[in-house]
Amino acid sequence: MKNTRNRILFTIILALCLAFALPGAAAFAENIGTYPVGEEMGWIQFYSSGLPIINCVPYSGALPSDVEMYWDADGVYITGIPDTTGSYIAEYLVFTEEGASYANVSFTVEQKIPVNQDIVITKSPTGERVEVGGAAKFVARAQNAERIVWRIVSNDTTNTVRASEAASFFPGLQVSGLDSATLVLSNIPQSLDGWRVEAQFWNGNKHAESMGAEVTIVDSQGTPIRNQLIPTPAPTPAFSFQPTMAPSVSGNDMPVDNEARTANIGVQPQSVELMPGDSYTLSVIATSPNNGTLSYQWYSSATNNRSAALPIGGAQDASYTINQAAGTAYYWVAVWNTRDGARSQAVYSEPAEVRIAVPATPTPIPTPSATPAPTPAPRSSTPANISFQLVLFGIIGVLALIALIGVVIYLRADARQKAAEEEEERNHSQK
Repeated sequence: MKNTRNRILFTIILALCLAFALPGAAAFAENIGTYPVGEEMGWIQFYSSGLPIINCVPYSGALPSDVEMYWDADGVYITGIPDTTGSYIAEYLVFTEEGASYANVSFTVEQKIPVNQDIVITKSPTGERVEVGGAAKFVARAQNAERIVWRIVSNDTTNTVRASEAASFFPGLQVSGLDSATLVLSNIPQSLDGWRVEAQFWNGNKHAESMGAEVTIVDSQGTPIRNQLIPTPAPTPAFSFQPTMAPSVSGNDMPVDNEARTANIGVQPQSVELMPGDSYTLSVIATSPNNGTLSYQWYSSATNNRSAALPIGGAQDASYTINQAAGTAYYWVAVWNTRDGARSQAVYSEPAEVRIAVPATPTPIPTPSATPAPTPAPRSSTPANISFQLVLFGIIGVLALIALIGVVIYLRADARQKAAEEEEERNHSQK
C-alpha cells in the first residue's frame, strides 16, 4: 500500500516536472529577423521534421494580422504582410507518428521609414575631454533617418575624415559603433585634439549633419594640453592637399564684364573612387556662345562646399591630373568666356568627388550554426516581459529536469525492491 502511494505521488511529480521542463526548454526561441510593416515577409520555414508531419495546431502566442502559419509534411512556415509593429512569439504543437513536439517562431515588425523624408535631428553629440590613450563616446539621433555616417572634421573645417577611415589617419585610434547611434573612439592620440565628431544622417538623397562635438585632450589634472603648448597647426591626415594660390583665378587680370556672355559646360567632371597610387585626370568640356576664348581654373576642398574651395596653382586647363594620396576631396572648375576684350562671369562645374579607397582585409563569412528545434512555453504577449520569462522558465526548466532524473532513479530502485520482495514471497510460499 505504501509503495502504491509512493508511485502515485511520484507520478504526479513527474507530470509537474514535464509541465515545467518543456516550457522552460522552449523559452529560448531565437528571433528569426526584423520585417517592415506593410510589406510581404516571404515564405519563412521555422521548423522542419525528420518524420512526416501529420498535424500542427497553435499552442500559445499570436501572430500579427494578415500573417498566417502553414504546414506540410516537411515543415512549418509563416507568410503574409504584417500590419502592426511589435515583437511577436507564436508556439505550435507538431504531430508526427511518434507523437507531439513543439515549434515556435519569434520575430519583430518595425515601421518602415519613407524614402526622402525630411530628417529631423533630435540629438547632436557633445564634446568630450579625454586623456591621451583614453576613450570617448558620442551619441546622435535623428527621425526619418535610414542610416548614419560618422565623420571627424578638423577645427578649421578644411579636412574631413570618415570615421570608418579614421584609424588610417590617426595611428593607434580604435573606432567602433560606425553604423549605430553611438560612436566610440578608443586609444585616442594627441593628434585628435581640437577635431570635431559629427553625425551625418541619410534618407534616400536627403541628408542632414549634426552639430560637431569637439575632442579636447587633457592632462592628468584635466587641463587642456593646448593651453600648455605653443600653438601648432591642426594635424593633417593622409589627405593633405596644400593648394598653391594661383596668381589669377582666370589666368589674366582682365576685369569681369557682367554683360558678356558666359560659357556653356557640356560635359561635367566625373566623380571617381581610386585605389592608393592610381592616377586620374579630371576634365571638362565647355563651349563659347560667341566663338570667344575660354579660360579655366580648378579648385579643391576637403568638404563638399565650393565656398571653402581654394584655387589650385597651375591648374588652368580643361583637364587636371589630381595629386591626392588618400581621403576624400572635391573638385570644381571655373570657366570664363572672353570676346573682344570683355571677360564673362565664371561658370562653375558640378563637384567631382574623388575618394581614395582604403584596402580592406576580407573577413571570412561565418557559417551559421544550426538551431535545434525549440520547445514552446506560454509567455506574456507583452515584449517587455519576454526577457524575464526567458530567464525564469530556463531556471525552472533546468530544476525540473534535475527533479525528473531523480524521479526516474527512484522509480527504478522501487521497481527493483518490489521485484525482490515478490521473489522473497514466492520462495517463502514454496517452503
